[in-house]
Amino acid sequence: MLFLFLPLIFIIGVFAIVVYINNGFSFNNIKSYLYFNSNYMVRPHTFATKSLQSEMSILDIVGQINTLIPQLANFINQFSTTVNESGISVVTDSVGNLSIDVPQSMTDEVANTISKKIGIIDRLITTRGQEINELLQKGISLEDKLKRENPHYASELTAKIAEFKRLNALYRH
Repeated sequence: MLFLFLPLIFIIGVFAIVVYINNGFSFNNIKSYLYFNSNYMVRPHTFATKSLQSEMSILDIVGQINTLIPQLANFINQFSTTVNESGISVVTDSVGNLSIDVPQSMTDEVANTISKKIGIIDRLITTRGQEINELLQKGISLEDKLKRENPHYASELTAKIAEFKRLNALYRH
């Protein structure tokens, strides 16, 4: 039964040693130490009181789109250049799987290299396209809110949407 109280006795002993070291041992010192510490208000760091801002502004979205669209255009250009220079045919099935048809004169090693390159570029195009699409959806939602607040608001995404559609039209296979 004594073992149940050992942790409590240990904590009280450590507390008494701390009070003794700081103020000398007396019951008044312990009482004032307890009173002082119970009235001490802990203030959180300033970042803990600020709310998190997870919503992007329309300018942030347009800025990110301005970065991603040239990357997408570059990947589409690389894809087209690789297809044209190598003389391969690219086919996409109804599920969206990409396959290539290589000329008979092409060696297996070259065909594998081109196949890997085309696959990587295709994934980059798909990823950038999805990122841009998600940003456009967020932007459209934000612009709808802005248009409700200000009917004269001019869309900053109209040209970006048109450019994205144009790039998607270039990447058909």
